[in-house]
Amino acid sequence: MKAAGGGSTGPAPQRLLLAFALLTALAAGSQALPMLWQTPLAGWHGLFAIGALPMILTAMGYFAPVLTRSASAPLQLALIPLVAALAGGAIVLYFLGSLPTARFWAPWLGLTAAIALSLWLQRRRRTCLGAPHPGLAWYAVALVFLALALAAVGTSALIPSLTAPLRLFHLHANLLGFMGITALGTLQVLLPTVAGGPDPAAAEQLRRHLLPVATGALLIALGAATWTPLAVIGALLYLWPWTVLMRSASRLLRRHGTANALPLLAGALAGLGLTLGHGAAHGLGLLPGRAALPLFAIAFLLPLVSGALAQLLPIWLRPGVQEEWHHTTRQRLARLAWPRGLLLPVAGMMAATGHDIGFWIALLAALWLLVGVLRAVLTRP
Repeated sequence: MKAAGGGSTGPAPQRLLLAFALLTALAAGSQALPMLWQTPLAGWHGLFAIGALPMILTAMGYFAPVLTRSASAPLQLALIPLVAALAGGAIVLYFLGSLPTARFWAPWLGLTAAIALSLWLQRRRRTCLGAPHPGLAWYAVALVFLALALAAVGTSALIPSLTAPLRLFHLHANLLGFMGITALGTLQVLLPTVAGGPDPAAAEQLRRHLLPVATGALLIALGAATWTPLAVIGALLYLWPWTVLMRSASRLLRRHGTANALPLLAGALAGLGLTLGHGAAHGLGLLPGRAALPLFAIAFLLPLVSGALAQLLPIWLRPGVQEEWHHTTRQRLARLAWPRGLLLPVAGMMAATGHDIGFWIALLAALWLLVGVLRAVLTRP
C-alpha cells in the first residue's frame, strides 16, 4: 500500500481506468440514493453492486503490484470489475422486475469475478520478490468473504426454504466482511500517510489484526443467520482492532489538526463503530436489521471514500513529483472535512432511524464529492 502516500504505480491507462471506476461508482451512488424510497432493494444493490464492488476490485488490482513488488497489472484485469458490474446491474434489474431470471445466475457471475481476482492475487503472491506486504492478505481474505456472500445468496435462489438466513449471512459477510476488511486494512496504512508519513508499526498491526477481524466478521455473519450469541462474540473480536484504529485516529487528529482528510477518515471509523453497535442492538431485537444498510453506507462508506480520494486521487491522476496542483487538489477534495466527518455519521443514524433528511444529506455529500472528483480529472495538467 505504498501508493497510498506517493509514488507511481501502474501505467497511465490503468490509472485512468481507476479514476473512471471511481467516477462510475460515485455516479452510481448518486443515482441509487433517490431510488431507495420507491425500490429500496434495487437502490441498495445499485449502490453496492454497481458502485462500490467494481471500484474495490479495480483498486485491488491496481495496488496488488505495489504490495508484491511486481509488474503492473495487465489491462485485461479490467474485465474482472466489469463482469462484477454486469452481475450487479442484472441484480438491480431483477429487483426492478425487469430480469426475473437474474437471481439464479447473477450471483454466480459475480462469484466468478471474485475467484478470478483471488487466483490472480495468489499468483502475484507466489512470484513476489521476498515476502509480500501484509496488506495483500487483507485483500485475499476480503475476497473470500465476497465469495461466501455471493455463494450464499446464489444458494438461496436454489433452496427457497433457506432464503432468510442465507440473505442475512450475505448482508453481513458483504458489509463487515468484504467491504469492512478491505477498508480496515487500507485505513491502517492510509491514516498515518494522510497525517504526513508512514507508520513503522502499521505492518505489524496488519498482521495482528487480520485474524480477529476475519473471525469476528465470520461469527457476526453466522450469528446473524443462525444464533445471536455468535454475532455478539464476533462483534467483540471485531471491536478490538477498531478500538486500536480509533485511538490512532484520535491521536493523529490532536497532533496534526483538521486541515487535511483526517477528519473524514476518523468519521468513517466512528461510522463503523455505530454500525457494530447497531448490529448488537438488532441482535437484541431493539432495532430493525435493514437499517444497517443506510447506516453502513452513509456513516462509514461515504466518509471513507471521501477521505481516501482526497489523499489518493491526485497521485492516481498525476503520479511522480508532487507539485502545487497536487496540494491544491487535495485541499479542494478535503474542504470542510471536519463538518463532513461529523455530519455523515449523524446522517447515517438519522437515515437508519427513519428520518429521510439523512438520505438528503448523504445525496448532497455524494454530489459534492462527485463534483470535486470531476474537477480534479478535468483540471489535471
